[in-house]
Amino acid sequence: MPFVQLKRITRPGLLLSAVPVLLFLSLVMWAFASPAGSSPDDNFHLPSIWCGLGDREGLCEPAQGNDARLVPEPLIDASCYAFAPEQSGACWDSDENGLVLVERLNTGGLYPPLFYGTMSIFASENVEASVLGMRIANSALFVGFLTVVFIALPRRLRVPLVISVLATAVPLGFFIIPSTNPTSWTLLSAATVWVSFLGALTTTGRRQIVLSVLAVVATVIGAGARADAAAFAVFGLLLACVVGVQRLSRSLLLPAIAAAVGGAISLAFYLSAGQGGAVVTGLAPDQVPLTLAQHVGNLLEIPTLWTGALGGWGLGWLDTIMPGSVTVMASSVFFGAIAIGIHRLPWRKTIALTLAVAAAWGVPFVLLAQTQAVVGQQVQPRYILPLLVILIGVAALDVDPVRSWQGPRLLVAGIALTVAMGLALHTNIRRYTTGIDDRAIDPGARAEWWWSVAPSPLIVLLVGVVSFAAIFAALEIELRRSSATAPLDLRRRSTTTHGARRRFPSGISGS
Repeated sequence: MPFVQLKRITRPGLLLSAVPVLLFLSLVMWAFASPAGSSPDDNFHLPSIWCGLGDREGLCEPAQGNDARLVPEPLIDASCYAFAPEQSGACWDSDENGLVLVERLNTGGLYPPLFYGTMSIFASENVEASVLGMRIANSALFVGFLTVVFIALPRRLRVPLVISVLATAVPLGFFIIPSTNPTSWTLLSAATVWVSFLGALTTTGRRQIVLSVLAVVATVIGAGARADAAAFAVFGLLLACVVGVQRLSRSLLLPAIAAAVGGAISLAFYLSAGQGGAVVTGLAPDQVPLTLAQHVGNLLEIPTLWTGALGGWGLGWLDTIMPGSVTVMASSVFFGAIAIGIHRLPWRKTIALTLAVAAAWGVPFVLLAQTQAVVGQQVQPRYILPLLVILIGVAALDVDPVRSWQGPRLLVAGIALTVAMGLALHTNIRRYTTGIDDRAIDPGARAEWWWSVAPSPLIVLLVGVVSFAAIFAALEIELRRSSATAPLDLRRRSTTTHGARRRFPSGISGS
């Protein structure tokens, strides 16, 4: 079956080199778009971060009770606007002094400790500056690690990595990644574990060593943040094996070691976190069991959790409702990318994609069943978004960008996602500057709250939108250049297993 060689298409040029900077700028603008405490369950996560490195004077001090601690008062007051979308962020006073007793934090080992311990490095008595530092640090980690993985990957696997991130970022990804919520690291892990391991399985030499190490590091990042991320990492390793293992050989020894190490790390983090039992016991299950009709209803309604991550559910404490246009445009790109990906389905990719869809559908269904809840209760889209990242990445395997995205497709997708991102960013900023009861084109007009040191809300909006749009402009120009220079009729290339060239399984083209 003919294909177009990806070597020229994915060569990092000057324009592509600017993409990480543009993505980082977009994420940082989202970091400014809401006050401290706006991430889901931040009244748990922020005290857990301040106590992530143990007891420290003025930051986390012991109190009566094994799990209770004294933390700076602004950490708790930061959630004063939760579930009250008409309330601006002005109710939060970052200058409050003194410590307050907190009994709900991670001292009991509900979550793995790595995320909280790392973020705790940025904790100080200045809560506002600390939270901004953490958000920017998580943005830098996300972009930096993605960039390293992108460079290390063989060219044929760079396209799935890019598509999996961009097609799932709006709006929930953009809100969560630059936040103090551990799901930030889960999304990074989901995007990189499976593709790094697949790259290690289908390469040799130094590239295989680097990708094996990156797969393990990505596993640590995810498993050290959330117990479910440990399970997602193992699932990603499984999918990579389905696609990348054609026959057993000595060249697979290093990836096998990496998989064993990653699996052991995932198991250790999973078993050490109380959160890991949620699949068995549910998420605070109700007393009344679901009826058969309710189970069937859950099964049919699961895709609303997918679209929930694409704007169908509110951001923050689920109280920042997105305009319907955001959901339509982001969902259209998401499902459009899947449609483009399934245009070509070698049998190994078919199996992996089937497993990815089954996981994205089955995991929330099982959680709901164990929790005795229906769709809309307990299980949130952010729990499922990492699986959607993996699903899109698998769908994008073996996709020829020139043939599949040339013409208006990339341009339309870029416009749709940029408009959706701009609307979401504007809505999110406005919700906290004035509350949703005051609408204006300028998100900073009549502002009741804003950071003491930050660009104006309008500048944040414009820089965020322009940076994100420039990403697609760079990709479109690169695609047009590649379309003009790539040969039109290339035969499938069979590579041998000596040196750095090998045969790749079932339609995964070499480079």
